[in-house]
Amino acid sequence: MTGSHPVHRRARPCDDDLVRTLALVALIGCGGHSATTACQPSILYLDRAGGMYDHGATDSAGANRSVLLDGPRQLPGWPRDDAQWAEVVSCIAAALAPFPIDVTEDDPGASPHVELVFTTTYWAEPSATTMIVPDGCGDDHQLEFVFADALPPTPTPVCQIAIVGYAEMTADLTLDDNCQDLVNLAQDCSQTRSFVDATASCVDDFEQPAACRCGGTTEDTYQAMVAAHPACD
Repeated sequence: MTGSHPVHRRARPCDDDLVRTLALVALIGCGGHSATTACQPSILYLDRAGGMYDHGATDSAGANRSVLLDGPRQLPGWPRDDAQWAEVVSCIAAALAPFPIDVTEDDPGASPHVELVFTTTYWAEPSATTMIVPDGCGDDHQLEFVFADALPPTPTPVCQIAIVGYAEMTADLTLDDNCQDLVNLAQDCSQTRSFVDATASCVDDFEQPAACRCGGTTEDTYQAMVAAHPACD
C-alpha cells in the first residue's frame, strides 16, 4: 500500500501470559546509517499523558502532528494505574532490546523520534480499534496511537499490540504466520516470542494469507528490524 490511511487493529481475546516471556538476543552497538553519520540510537517515546494533537500532511512527532488525525484533538491520558504502565514499558523495552533503540518516557522534544501515544478510545470507527498506524510503505511514519478501552485490562496485550504497530510503522512489517514471532497474534501456540530470523508468510487480521506491507508475500522480521535500526561497528 502506498497511502497514508490508518491501519486498524482490532482486539482479540488475549492470554495475559502470551508474550510475558520474550526470547531476546542482545546486540552490541548503537544506531547509525553509515560510518560518517554520528552514531545515535533510534528514540522511541512512550507517551501516557495524551495531549493536543493535530492533522499534518506528514508525521511530526516533535510537533504532535499526524496523518491519522482529522483535525486538532485533545487526547486523554492512559487510564490505567502506574503498576500496569510500568509493566507495559518494561515489556516493550525487553522486546526491542536486541536493537539500538532508546525507549524513553521523557519527551524528546524536537529531537528526531518515534512516538507511541497511549490514550483511551479511537475517535472514529470502529470503536473496537486497538491501535492505528499509517499504512504507507517506506514513508516517514512517526506516530502510533494505542487505545486502552478496546484492550483487555492487563499489560501484556497492550505491550504486544504496541509492538506490532511499532514494527509495522518503522520496519514495514506485517502480521505473519510464525507463532514464535512478535507480529503473530495467534493465542494458542507460543508464550516465548521475538523478532525471528526466518522467513514467514504475511497474513491479515484473520490469519489469512495476504500481501506484505511493501509487497511480496513473505518477510523476515528480525532482518527487517535490523535494517530499520542499523547498529554501528
